[in-house]
Amino acid sequence: MKTAVYIFVGMAIEALLAARRARRTAARAEAGEAVLFRVGANLPNEGRRYSLGRVPSGSEFRWIPRWSWTRLRSLPADPRSARARKATFREMWWLPIGVLVIECESSAGPVRLWARKEHAVLVMEMIRRTDTPNSSMP
Repeated sequence: MKTAVYIFVGMAIEALLAARRARRTAARAEAGEAVLFRVGANLPNEGRRYSLGRVPSGSEFRWIPRWSWTRLRSLPADPRSARARKATFREMWWLPIGVLVIECESSAGPVRLWARKEHAVLVMEMIRRTDTPNSSMP
């Protein structure tokens, strides 16, 4: 019983620290500093697993895989943000606590991204800025 309490307390402390770190990163990005947001990516047509990556703050969306052995090496070049939603119960088992799932469309099919709630708005803005030049084409 003691072990379960220790695990629960440890998980709660970890969630609080991760949320604090995410708020600080979002504040630094809004202040104009160059930061990297942790963003997971998934192509639903290729399976359910998400691959961890990073997105540099700035004007355009560019996902960089976290490790060289990451299953997903690149994303389609033209993601268009469709909507953001909370993780489903099934996704909660695999995604970090406190993330939003951003569902996008692209020429290669659907793309799912996850980002912390504090970063999701900034990531969606970057996707929309990347999408803007492409949407004016006939």
